[in-house]
Amino acid sequence: IHSAVSKIYTVCKGIGLILLSWWILSLCIGERFFPSPFTVFPLFIKLTPNILAMHAAKSIFRIGIGLIASGIIALPLGIAMGRNKALDAVLTPANYLLYPVPKIALLPVVLLIAGLGEASKITIVFLVLFFQVLVSVRDGTKNIEPDYIIQIKTLGAKRRHILLYVILPSLLPGLFSSLRVATGTAISVLFFAETFSGSTGLGFYIMDAWIRVAYGEMFAGILTISILGLGLMSLE
Repeated sequence: IHSAVSKIYTVCKGIGLILLSWWILSLCIGERFFPSPFTVFPLFIKLTPNILAMHAAKSIFRIGIGLIASGIIALPLGIAMGRNKALDAVLTPANYLLYPVPKIALLPVVLLIAGLGEASKITIVFLVLFFQVLVSVRDGTKNIEPDYIIQIKTLGAKRRHILLYVILPSLLPGLFSSLRVATGTAISVLFFAETFSGSTGLGFYIMDAWIRVAYGEMFAGILTISILGLGLMSLE
């Protein structure tokens, strides 16, 4: 109980510091261009049930589909690369060649190929998460001690047993850590994708509010993205 209370206290201190800094900046810059928390929070509460919830749901849907698709493809492929030297020798150079490329740089290509609809937004999220998962799973699989696999084989384990009881448990901690980083990057990239096309998503909503000089609504959208990111990282 003491540990939980201490953790909550630490989180509250961090949130308090952010709110204090936000309020001070509002005083220095001016309420008109940099609305204070006292202006944004009531507006956030007012807009959430209908407008913000709808845009947030669209963004969550795109991130969720991208996350599921990347896991379905990258997880077995990464395990296969980590276990099969021939396959690893062929795919790893290509993987490390493409992995450092900023995925936002591929956005024009994705828009050209997938169009301006949902497919392009989901694809750009998929690309961010896919390479992160692939690198994490491949490296994690290669770093598993061979003795663990030998010992379980001597007990009569089949391939599925090795996968379920050795490989996957060894991969999960590193995989969740990499997904924390990748999810934040995916939200950032999705923001840009949503500003290019369509009329839904938090990226569209924030830029639309900025164009309309509705800075209170813009900050309410930014607050929604922050809460969305916090929620996704907490799930992992």
